[in-house]
This record gives sequence, structure tokens and C-alpha cells, in this order.
Amino acid sequence: MFNLWSLWENREALRAFVEAQGALAPLAFVALQALQVVLAPLPGEVTGFLAGYLFGPWEGFFLAMSGLALGSSAAFGLARLFERSLEAHFRERPFYQRTVRFTRRHGPTAAFLLFLFPGLPKDYLCYALGLLPFPFRLFFPVMLLGRAPATLALTFQGDALYRADWRRLFWVGLAVGLALCGFLILKRRLEGE
Repeated sequence: MFNLWSLWENREALRAFVEAQGALAPLAFVALQALQVVLAPLPGEVTGFLAGYLFGPWEGFFLAMSGLALGSSAAFGLARLFERSLEAHFRERPFYQRTVRFTRRHGPTAAFLLFLFPGLPKDYLCYALGLLPFPFRLFFPVMLLGRAPATLALTFQGDALYRADWRRLFWVGLAVGLALCGFLILKRRLEGE
């Protein structure tokens, strides 16, 4: 009988289960990651971490970024397709209003920083940018570059946990914590403008 909890408790069994799925495992993960962006049922941090845990840091990073690219592009496109109804839904939300102001003031740099800032709802940002006069040819590279550092850190953390490499987990966590402090300082300065 299939027991998901026992797979989670036994990391070797979990990875063996994923590897036994063959070519379907990476494809299923990319689809899960893309759906996570479009539907936003669980935080992307969870799937980024899971990518490293299941596939290792580099393959996990590639798969996670592939899913993010597909899902973010779909969210951006859906915002363009359903612009009127989504804009009415988002218009009064503070996050959307701040995104509009910040992006109008700072252009693509603002979008990059918003993707880079930890803790911001990146999935909603894809929808918000799709509602703005922000061309897809700028959105796509800005989204990829902005999402890459956190995704790489998450996949390295997931791999470190899988390997029980507490030292690497500590150092990656420390680097993420320091980056978060730097971003919070930058955020306060930008909000003061």
C-alpha cells in the first residue's frame, strides 16, 4: 500500500520512489511548480525546497526554474486575457497599488527588485505585472533573474537537508538571512522615497 508519510520519513525511499517514476518525475515536478504559480495553493518556497530535496541542487534548480517560467508566463498571460475582471479584483488591494506605484516610478528595475525581495507574493506579482503596460519581452527575463537567487538557495537547502549536511544547511541559511536583512533595509529606503 502507498504510504506517503513513510516515504517522507525515509529520504532514500522518497528519492528512490521519485527516480522510479523515470522521465515522468521531472515532468510532473515542473507541472506541479507551474500549477503552484497559477493557482498559488502552496508557497513556492516549499516546491523550491522540495526540488533540491528530490533532485539535488542543480537539477532541482533547473526543474524549479522551468516550472516557474511556465507558471509565471501563464499567470502573466491570464492577466492579459482576463484583464478587466482581474483588474477589478486587484484594484483595491494594497499590494497591487504599491506594485503599480513602484513599477511606474522605477520601471523594470522595480519588477526585478519585487521578484528578488524575499517574502513577497511572486505569483500575484506575475498577475499584477500582466495587468500593467509591462511588455512580456521585459517580464520574462526580469522574472527569471529575480526568482533565480532564492530558488537556487532553496534547492541547495533542500539538498543539504536530504544529505543531512547541517553545515551547508547552516551556511546557506545564514546567507539567506543576511540577504533578507539587506533587502529589508533596501525596502525601507525605497518606501521612504
